[in-house]
Formats: sequence, C-alpha cells, structure tokens
Amino acid sequence: MKRVIAVSVVTAAVLAGAASAQDAPAREDGVYARLGAGVTFASDWEQDFVRNPGPGSGGCLALGCNPDRQILDLGKGFVAGAALGFDYADGIRTELEYRYASAEISDIRLFESAIEVSGLAPNDNINSHFLMTNFYFDFYNNGPLTPFIGGGVGGAFVENEFGERDAALAWQARGGVALALGDKLSADLEYVFLRSNKLVYGPNPEDFTPQGPFGTATVGERYQSSSVMISLRKHF
Repeated sequence: MKRVIAVSVVTAAVLAGAASAQDAPAREDGVYARLGAGVTFASDWEQDFVRNPGPGSGGCLALGCNPDRQILDLGKGFVAGAALGFDYADGIRTELEYRYASAEISDIRLFESAIEVSGLAPNDNINSHFLMTNFYFDFYNNGPLTPFIGGGVGGAFVENEFGERDAALAWQARGGVALALGDKLSADLEYVFLRSNKLVYGPNPEDFTPQGPFGTATVGERYQSSSVMISLRKHF
C-alpha cells in the first residue's frame, strides 16, 4: 500500500508539472462522462460456515471434515469503471457510476474449532460489480489542478470463489485531484475506499428449520477495498 501511495504522489507531481501551460478548468454547468481504470487491494475476507445437514445425513467426527470458518487472503487486482454525471459549476458534482473489480485469491485457510486444518492456493478471483450514486466537492482555484473529495452509496454484487453471488448495500469515500487538459477534458487521479454490508452465500441461515432448507450457508464479512484510479472526464 505504501508503494501505491508513493506512486500516486509521484504521478500527481508529474501531472502538476505538465499542467503549467494549461488553462484553469472550465466552470460551466453541464453533463459529463467519465471512464477510468486502476489497481485495487481487497482486504482479507473471513467467512463462517453454517450447516443444516438434514435428517439421515451421516456425520464425520475426524478433525478437518467439518470446517466452520475460512479466511480468504486477497491480493491486488484490477478495477475499471464508467460514470455519467452533472457538474453544477459551483463546486458540486453528482453522478451515477458502474465499476467492476477483480481481486485474486492468494490463499484459502480453513479452520475447525479454531484450529487451522488446511490451506489451499486456488487460481481464482473475487469478482465484484458496483452501482453507485456519487457526489463530489471540487475546490476550484486559479490553477489547472483542482482537488476534490466525494462519496457515494449504492449496491455491491460480489461473486465468491464458487461462482455464488450476493448483493449488499455499499458505501464509498474518495478523494483526488483533477488536471485540466483543455477542450472540456480533464484527467482525475483519485483514491477510493469502499465497504459493503455483510454478504451471505447459499441458503439463508435464518430460514433453517428441521424441515429445511438443507445445505451450507457461507456468511461473509463485509467486502472492503482500497483502489487508486486514473480517469478521463469529458464535459459536454
């Protein structure tokens, strides 16, 4: 993470140097479109297994047969997004954003009764889709660089390592700097922190009864990630 922050600072300095000959950003209200991509770092993911085995099902008493918890060690990944927004020219922007993120799973650790019983190294990713409504505050000045902060709420649609999907409410905070490129075009460098509510895969354990549904529910922690993105923003 320190390396990412350092790269972001250096990139901002380079943009500032390249911006010396540019005009200050236009301050006209209107519609804009934004496209961006970058790198994302998802936090490790801890999940509990809740079972409803059903009548007549056999049991295994050996240690390791019935793991009750797992930890997914997640690494860096790729993020890309697109947004359509409106700039009110008084320092406020609003937008609707779609974003896709994929983070690699570097390790899966299984636990039973607090004892680690196995470790796996799968070749798989956690794939996520986000639909967010965002707002921003632009700090206009006389230069070509415009700092901004913002946030948003929306939905997170997260797919686990088995291809199961769940949706949850999500929120994000973001901040960065915009560089005016001329012709109503600007480049944004920003940091985005996102967090969702808890996720459940498989049958809902709250619905478990002696009559069913039978199976295993995976109750996950909140999806949480930090991303650094570079975007191009075009005003119309």
